Amino acid sequence: SVEMTIMKEFLSKHKKSIINVILLLLALIVISFVSMLILQAFGILYYDDGIHLNEELFRSFTNSWYGWFIIIGMQVVITTLLCFIPGTSMAFILMVQAMFEKPWQAFLVAFIGVMLSSLIMYLTGRLGGYKICKKLMGEEDAKKASELMNKNGLVYFPIMMMFPIFPDDALVMIAGTLKMKLNWFIPSIVFGRGIGIATIVFGLAVIPYDKFTTPWQRT
Repeated sequence: SVEMTIMKEFLSKHKKSIINVILLLLALIVISFVSMLILQAFGILYYDDGIHLNEELFRSFTNSWYGWFIIIGMQVVITTLLCFIPGTSMAFILMVQAMFEKPWQAFLVAFIGVMLSSLIMYLTGRLGGYKICKKLMGEEDAKKASELMNKNGLVYFPIMMMFPIFPDDALVMIAGTLKMKLNWFIPSIVFGRGIGIATIVFGLAVIPYDKFTTPWQRT
């Protein structure tokens, strides 16, 4: 039928985008599941006719050095392993932003995690070469990132790190394969990704969620 033909053409044309969306959703599910297990292990979440939050213990966890260490460790491991899924780093930044009451704490935790994972991905590309990038990211994504970097990427690398429209993690790994000098790579990451994290964290912090109302509350 005509409808089936149109549907097949749509799926064929947007196959990669659909797969990326599904992978992103799976990444969010994995991050949420792992986070829940850790929070339950520390008694921050408990089950009693439903999942409940121990707010006092949760705040003590997020304000403690071991809490920060665990969150940063989770961020580094998960974002590095799932670097082939677009938006994984952003998903974790949003989660961190929701976990901390003070925006500067969320920014600091997210910033440290992103810097560490970026350095690991850079070293992975530098030591493993282009072949390992293809295995981790897929041949098509690795090729696109490599082409982007080979044109004017070395010059515009800090700017590309600022905007989520660019595949940050892929570009970081490809930068390693191109043996970008650390005296250019590190400032680029600190500047570019730092501004991107600050925009997300502090931008969301100024939204007055408590002032929002629903149609039912207005009546």
